[in-house]
Amino acid sequence: MKEPGTLLHGLFDRWWFRHLLFWIIIWNYFAWGYGFIEVTPLGAYLLSLGLITSAIFVVYPLLYFLIPEFLVKRKFLLFFLGYAILITAAAILRKYIHQLTGLQLTHVGFVSKIGNNVLPYTYICCMAASVKLLRHAYFQAENAEVAVKDKTHAELELLKTQIHPHFLFNTLNSLYSHTRQNSDKSPGIILTLSDLLRFMIYESKAEFIPLTQEIQLIKNYVELEKFRFGDEMDISLSFSGDLEGKLIRPLLLLPLLENSFKHGSGDELDQKWISLDLNVEKDLMHLSLANSRNPESIKMDIPGESNGVSLQNVRRRIELYYSGKHTFMIKDDGEIFLIKLELSLINEQAVTGKNKITETKKYDLEMPAG
Repeated sequence: MKEPGTLLHGLFDRWWFRHLLFWIIIWNYFAWGYGFIEVTPLGAYLLSLGLITSAIFVVYPLLYFLIPEFLVKRKFLLFFLGYAILITAAAILRKYIHQLTGLQLTHVGFVSKIGNNVLPYTYICCMAASVKLLRHAYFQAENAEVAVKDKTHAELELLKTQIHPHFLFNTLNSLYSHTRQNSDKSPGIILTLSDLLRFMIYESKAEFIPLTQEIQLIKNYVELEKFRFGDEMDISLSFSGDLEGKLIRPLLLLPLLENSFKHGSGDELDQKWISLDLNVEKDLMHLSLANSRNPESIKMDIPGESNGVSLQNVRRRIELYYSGKHTFMIKDDGEIFLIKLELSLINEQAVTGKNKITETKKYDLEMPAG
């Protein structure tokens, strides 16, 4: 059995119910007005019925023909001429309906006839037009909201696709160097790369992922980069605080680290290092990511100052996902490039199970070949 609220909502979705309700309200309104003259309640409703019946032949041609065909197109003379013809025809029809019921209002003078034959129809037409315009405005606003959401979703998907190739190319470079050397670590690199690609292609489509998932991806990526740089780069990772049970948007932190490796590993640097510190207090995540850089090098991936996509994309995604719930700061003093990010995370219990994904496995990179 449907609940009363659901049933009523379903009725309002039907056009005939909305129209019927409108005319019932108008009928009762004018019957109440006729109650002030010397007629019985039945007579008042019969007088009002004559007005409502004839008004129907004015309202619908007005809404669905005169307004869209003449008024909207600024053909004012044709609009008012058509409206005058409808009013005249309705007044004649109303007169014959009253004669059939045996009831008739007596109009004394020209002004009285205009007031009783013209103004009621104008009033009803204005009411009907107002309801239609309000409903049109509501759906226009609703469609505009849906369009904004669709545009935002499309923009986010585009930003994610721009991140993937950049990340993939750097990882393949690492694999290529070890493959040429016939390293026994190549199988482990391939498995880890496969796991990362599987996440980016399939599992990153989830609305949220566990923060621990993103952290594991970061660790796997760092392991791959260690094979690439060996002892040339000092890498420090720190994860602390309330990490469990927190959710984050997928692929949000990993591109930041990838950007640090990109710019903190130049051949011109004597000391190459990266430091990442992530701490969670309750539902607030604090991230500090710093890397070395050559003060003589060109400007890095700062939004608005270069053509790089990494930080621009991440910043834009954060603005769309965490509007009003984040701070993002970049500091560049010439030798150190620092990113500080604060995000308000979502508790895992607040999200339905359909958005959860399984933890990514961390493969053993020391496994023997074969």
